[in-house]
Amino acid sequence: MVDTPFFSIIVPVYNAERYIRICINSILEQTFKDFEIIIVDDASTDNSYKICKELYGENERVKLFRHKKNLGFPSFGRNEGIEKARGEYIWFVDNDDAILPNALEKLHKAAQLDGGVDAIHLLGRYTTPQDDDKPINLTELTLHLENRPEGFLDENIEKRLTENWATNRIWLATWMGCYKRKFLNENKIRFSHQRGEDVPVAFAAMCFAKKYFMLRDSVYIWRQLEESLSHQKNLAQLRNCIFSISKCAVQISEYILRIPQIRDNRILREQCMIQSITNHFHEVIFPLYNSGQVSPELDQAVYEALLPIFGENTTLFKYFFHGFNTMWRQVNILAQQNYLLRQKDELIAQQSKLLEQMNSLLAQQNLSE
Repeated sequence: MVDTPFFSIIVPVYNAERYIRICINSILEQTFKDFEIIIVDDASTDNSYKICKELYGENERVKLFRHKKNLGFPSFGRNEGIEKARGEYIWFVDNDDAILPNALEKLHKAAQLDGGVDAIHLLGRYTTPQDDDKPINLTELTLHLENRPEGFLDENIEKRLTENWATNRIWLATWMGCYKRKFLNENKIRFSHQRGEDVPVAFAAMCFAKKYFMLRDSVYIWRQLEESLSHQKNLAQLRNCIFSISKCAVQISEYILRIPQIRDNRILREQCMIQSITNHFHEVIFPLYNSGQVSPELDQAVYEALLPIFGENTTLFKYFFHGFNTMWRQVNILAQQNYLLRQKDELIAQQSKLLEQMNSLLAQQNLSE
């Protein structure tokens, strides 16, 4: 393998013994062969590292690293992977997911458009509820595709952010972004150690990339596992979630200060911040909000986390604490009303059908008499 492969695929690993073979094998089986895999094990307590060492330790495409102690967030492994990467482009794959055999072939084609792009955004993905170490059943995958056109985003940063970030919710995940390594390093883009760490990175990429390409090809397979980090809802995780909101806001603010077009435009600055925090809420806090029964304790905790950063009377605060909760509660109430109305319509239809049958039987009885 050449010293500078085209792709560096970074896989942070923690206690993934059930899935890691499927994940790494799906990368090794790519039709496009110019890549390296960087596995960073965060001191797993199961057999994850042992499996990787036994199966892939002698593979020249694989570089395997292990932390002496658990650091707690995948961002440590991702950042370490960036530092150790030699590839021209970097892509992140989660240890319990997989990619289709032509994934790198599709990304390679997109990366070379218009003389080379800085960032590629995947608009589609497949999901599977499969929760075992057997090969993923490709016939049972569900396709999810954003309703956005393929192509380059406008190079005008204000127009790009207004059309694709500030006024539209853009679905985010770490693996949805493939970046030129030089671009990440020159713009000092790294993952912070928190929940929802992909939001600031995605925002920075959209702000700093001169050539940002939206790719509609779906090549990633995302396992939707209830016990994964993104679904944990215990009290300790909730505290981490709330803490991460303020860290996300600080990081977004730092990126905004580096971009005069946003920094000097108060409305756009607030819109970008609101949307960034909304994205973070959706990924991190939303599972706790979507029941429509948000506890006063959660409201107060989130309020106190944001207050030192944004102040009492900002548009952001009014949006979240006088609009966000109310909006989602109203959405759930309307959804419940619509459900009841559908049930009512179905009952009326069933009653009408029964009446027709009764009238038909009565008519037949009258004829027989």
